[in-house]
Amino acid sequence: MQQFSLSYHSIYTRNWRVVGAIWVLCGLCTTVLQTLALIHPTWIGNDEGGYFGLYDYCGTSECPWSPFRVRPLSMWFEISAFLVLAATVLSFLAIFSILLLVLLRDRHAFILCSWLHFFAFAFMLAGCIIYPYGWENPRVREICESRKYQLGLCQIRWPYLLGMVLVFDQLCLCCLGFALALKKPPKIPELSSLTGPSVISNTIQPVPRPRKMSLQDSFYSHSGSRLEL
Repeated sequence: MQQFSLSYHSIYTRNWRVVGAIWVLCGLCTTVLQTLALIHPTWIGNDEGGYFGLYDYCGTSECPWSPFRVRPLSMWFEISAFLVLAATVLSFLAIFSILLLVLLRDRHAFILCSWLHFFAFAFMLAGCIIYPYGWENPRVREICESRKYQLGLCQIRWPYLLGMVLVFDQLCLCCLGFALALKKPPKIPELSSLTGPSVISNTIQPVPRPRKMSLQDSFYSHSGSRLEL
């Protein structure tokens, strides 16, 4: 069994906490970008005017953007919007699960967040794959002259590209969360039970101090030494 020391354990714990803080910060950024990709209506668009998103569309160049206006165009767009919405909700739940991580300080919180990121990855990937099936809609073909997985006159806008990036981001957060859960450093009592107290205690044995002698003890000791002589 591998032997640990207190110095190595402190360095390992500090590095583990730094990686965990980076993981939490990346999770917060992912949730914000996930929300932005969901509410932005322009996933594909034409330079001459008109755009199509998950839940809204516009056929002219003068369309005010309202994130609360819902006008589904086809069944495929509705399915894709539901999947992206589910991925966004799971990202928020992963952020709320970080509170359990702070309160409980247990590896099960890492495992819970990792599974939430995994399902968010699966839903986001399915949403990005299903979305091009709606390009065969007559309204979309009228503006873009598109087919399934062929945009024609339209171009992919940055929210759709952001959704593709978030697919890999969620997968990376999932893998990193499982790695942090498996590599969580043990506590000091657990480390003591694994390695034994002899490895943990790196203290030096105290040197016995000389006993203080009284005047009578010193007199008898000197007298005894004279008698021996």
